[in-house]
Amino acid sequence: MGLFKKKIIFTVTLIVEPDEDRFHAYCPALKGLHVEGATEDEACKNAADAAIAYLKSLIKHGDPIPLGIEVKEEHPAAPSKVPAPSKCIHQIPVSV
Repeated sequence: MGLFKKKIIFTVTLIVEPDEDRFHAYCPALKGLHVEGATEDEACKNAADAAIAYLKSLIKHGDPIPLGIEVKEEHPAAPSKVPAPSKCIHQIPVSV
């Protein structure tokens, strides 16, 4: 019988906006998280990757999770991305 790491799902709202010939993505709940991408999908992926690193850093240093982040236990069938017009909502699994 193996040991399993518990995972928590952090639901983070990522806003993506056109910015000249690229796309700018940011997370209102995570101060300072701003990224870009050549496409809307790339900007969403870059923002999701940055949000994972941001949340892992908060957990590692014992800092509080900001308000505006939904936290729940992982469900195996949970989708990884739910698109919405001009907004990407990602469910980001972070091992704790």
